[in-house]
Amino acid sequence: MTLVLVIHLLAVGVWIGVVGAEWVIERDGTASPEANLRAASMHAVTDLWIELPALLVILGTGLLMLQERHFEGLFLYKLIFAMLAILFNLICVYAVFKRKKCLQTDDAKGLARASRYMLISTGVIPSFVLAFGLGIYMSGTG
Repeated sequence: MTLVLVIHLLAVGVWIGVVGAEWVIERDGTASPEANLRAASMHAVTDLWIELPALLVILGTGLLMLQERHFEGLFLYKLIFAMLAILFNLICVYAVFKRKKCLQTDDAKGLARASRYMLISTGVIPSFVLAFGLGIYMSGTG
């Protein structure tokens, strides 16, 4: 296992760990309007200082490891699902910052749009699970 792969896998672990923590933050945010604003602020901080840097490391190390042979077979599907997970996550990051701003300015229409983006972004979980599962499967097949 190369150092780049180790760094890649550690960043994947950080990323999915922070996604889990954000789920807990969001659940707490449903208690009241004040809790929602607190959750929006906490989620924005974790996105900015943990999640986005982890995504950048994942993208960077993934690109460093990418070879022409990865564009065929199961690895191609792994790449597609991984890129979908990243795309859905970036949609979520946008929605988090939009929601925080809308809550601070009492913008109900903007908040409704941000909520739709948040709903769309739940595609990160199945995309991640498929990419990660394919990666595990392929690591056992050589």
